[in-house]
Amino acid sequence: MKNDWASLASQLRNEIEITRARLERLEAACASLEALSQSEQRAPGKRAKTVQNPVEKKTRGRPKGSRRQKRTPEVPRPKLPATGGDFWLSVLGDGQKTGLEIVNEALTRLQLDDTARDAMYSRAGNWFNTAIKKGLVVVAGEREGARVYQHA
Repeated sequence: MKNDWASLASQLRNEIEITRARLERLEAACASLEALSQSEQRAPGKRAKTVQNPVEKKTRGRPKGSRRQKRTPEVPRPKLPATGGDFWLSVLGDGQKTGLEIVNEALTRLQLDDTARDAMYSRAGNWFNTAIKKGLVVVAGEREGARVYQHA
C-alpha cells in the first residue's frame, strides 16, 4: 500500500513539472506577442503590414518550368459513331433480347472491337432506362439472371 502511494506521488510530481514547463512556454509566448503588438503601432482601421523574411518569401503562381501535363489515356479510346434511339430499337428488333445480346449485336453492326464494349454498355444502359420510362421498351422478364427487353 505504501508503495502505491509513493508511485502516485511520483506521478503527481511529474505532472506538476510538465504543467510548470507548459506554463513557462505559454508565458514566454505571451510576452513575445505583447512585444510584437507594442512594436506594431498602426492607425485605427488599417491592417498592419507583415514583414516577410526574403528567404521564406513565397512566389505567386506556379514555379517556372512547371507545366501541367495533359493526361493521356492508357488505351486510346475508339471514335464511336452516333447511336440514337432508332439505332437501339433496330438492334432490339421484334424479339426479346438481353443486354449482352443487344450490345453484341450493336458491336457487330457498327463493326467495332471489344475496346468499345464498355462505352456501348454505358450507352445502351442509358438509352434503355430512358426508353423504359417513355414506354417504348418493357422488361419482358429474366433469362439466366439477366433482364430481357422487348418492344412495348
